[in-house]
Amino acid sequence: MVKPSFYIRSQNSLKEDAQQQRLLLEVNENSLGYILFDVKKMTPSVIKHYQFTANNGKALEEILQEILEGDELLMKNADEVILVYNFEESNLVPEKFFSQDSVKDITDLVHGNLHRGTIFNEKIPWWELYNVYRVSSDIDLLFRQKFSAAKTWHAYSLLLKSYKMFHAKENPLRMNAVFYEDRMIVSLFKNSKLQLIQTFVYQDRKDVLYHLLNCCKQFNINTEEVMLELSGLIDKQSALFTELQKYFLNISFEEISSEIIITDELKEYPLHYFSSLLRMAVCV
Repeated sequence: MVKPSFYIRSQNSLKEDAQQQRLLLEVNENSLGYILFDVKKMTPSVIKHYQFTANNGKALEEILQEILEGDELLMKNADEVILVYNFEESNLVPEKFFSQDSVKDITDLVHGNLHRGTIFNEKIPWWELYNVYRVSSDIDLLFRQKFSAAKTWHAYSLLLKSYKMFHAKENPLRMNAVFYEDRMIVSLFKNSKLQLIQTFVYQDRKDVLYHLLNCCKQFNINTEEVMLELSGLIDKQSALFTELQKYFLNISFEEISSEIIITDELKEYPLHYFSSLLRMAVCV
């Protein structure tokens, strides 16, 4: 059984009314994280994160099934359930070029047709973009059986939506990097317009640095001018952060919106660890 790498809960989390809770789950190839968010109080009741890289050779759907069946908090009947798929087979299509008839062709053209799956599409709020993405049918079925009334989003869509929602004053040059244990989602904005949102897998800090510098090079962006905002699993005392400071002069860690009430339990951790998850839970 996979044990959580993070498990943070308020003192009264088990006693709180499930009917005012929003459950948001984010899943990718190597992790599952979720948040139980009290919509009325605007505060997280529970944040939990599982990491299962190279977990004894088990298939992803088998690992996820064990977690879903073994986590007692996921037995609660939350009023609202949001599934956030964070898989790489995603394409952003300008609204004027989008049609329902083309979603399969777009996915197969970019990502091939070797891996079959369920293809979703969604209009990204406040952007003239559609997100077309593919998820393993077995994984989607697993979650649908558990949460039959769940709404589905892709992580890219919610990250872009939260960008509009929480950045009233947009920087002309901004790069956001959300870190997971072995990958990061990088989004790049130039003249306040989206240039790139993409997942990069990494093994060490050299890989991270290469990808970030290469993104800047490809879009002709000066690393001394761009605002680099970090969130997720990156430490301020890490060798990675020290290395980034050598090349990027304007670095910040993503802050929690003042609308969200932070519990004492959550304050024991760096808040940027969970800022993207909290923002997604608010903006859905």
